[in-house]
Amino acid sequence: MKIEYSQLNETTSNMVISVIRGVTRNKTITSLTLDVPSTPPLLPDGVIEQLLKDNNTLQALSLNIPDINLLPSSLNIVEVSTPLTALEIGRWRSSKLMTSLLPHIKGLHCLILPDPYPPHLLFLSHSSLHTLTLPLDTAESAIELFTILQTNTTLKALSVEIKEEKVYTSSMGTSLQDMLTQNQTLKYLEISDEIPSSFLPFLTTGLIHNTSLQQLSVSIPLNEEVRAFINVISQKNNVTEIEMSFIPDQSYSNCSEKEEEQIMTPLFYEQVLPAVTNMLQSHTTIRLLRIVCIYIITESSQPNWIELVQHLYEAIFIHPSLEYIDINTESTLLVDTLEDQKKTLIDRHRKEQPHKPLPIVNIIHH
Repeated sequence: MKIEYSQLNETTSNMVISVIRGVTRNKTITSLTLDVPSTPPLLPDGVIEQLLKDNNTLQALSLNIPDINLLPSSLNIVEVSTPLTALEIGRWRSSKLMTSLLPHIKGLHCLILPDPYPPHLLFLSHSSLHTLTLPLDTAESAIELFTILQTNTTLKALSVEIKEEKVYTSSMGTSLQDMLTQNQTLKYLEISDEIPSSFLPFLTTGLIHNTSLQQLSVSIPLNEEVRAFINVISQKNNVTEIEMSFIPDQSYSNCSEKEEEQIMTPLFYEQVLPAVTNMLQSHTTIRLLRIVCIYIITESSQPNWIELVQHLYEAIFIHPSLEYIDINTESTLLVDTLEDQKKTLIDRHRKEQPHKPLPIVNIIHH
């Protein structure tokens, strides 16, 4: 069950309370999502506590209730009887709810948190955790997490949000590298914030030695080193779903947006596209590929760029396993070239791979 309110007033507040009390008494509902906006009025004391204490069927719970909507006394949670295996706590401003609730819940398999929380406490309470989304705001907490995961054999999916640039220390990079080298059970890794160029070698080296990852999502700086990173991915047949967002390098920080685009546009066409083409030619198991690069000049084109784009599309349409590719960019060249080549590419695909469905090619042009 999912309950979502865009506005909270006295009427809708009473409805929220009624829903929560109804679920509290219900004996069949196993999933509840409650999304409440960050505006008063406040929910009364005991509503959330009663739900967690008296309901004995809920297995998955998502609470996006900002702290501002809860009285301080509502956060005095002392008992959780609900047999939860999956928990998500609000996307923002729910830190008090998180710290009040988490100490009383044990044995989760899936946990999505909006704010940092000590990793050792999480794995102490949830030894069979399969999926974790966790913001990291210090290098120490990141090192603690990656050190735990060096020997962890249960976690399959990890999404980390790096809150501060100061988190990216060399020691933190080494711990991530060691985790990727030693952990052979993690299947999904997402680093949802921008990775500085100084950190990229740690990630690259870790990936070289990793054999378990199947899905990777990262935002990396677009510079001369990006080709080496993509070349490493090209050799990782275990990685079948890849999302790469290319962002301005830190060395461009004093540049205007126009200057950034002037630097990144040739890098995108001359470094990223050939590397991705080579990856598709050598990586025979990739199923899904997403590329995001919006920091380029929309109408810019060079004669050799057209050829590079054509080679990319040829690699896409004859690839043995690719099912879906999504390219989010400002480039009109990618759009126009696909339109020009599409019939020829489809005909070639049907001739050479008659039993394989056409890959879905989605070019998002702003």
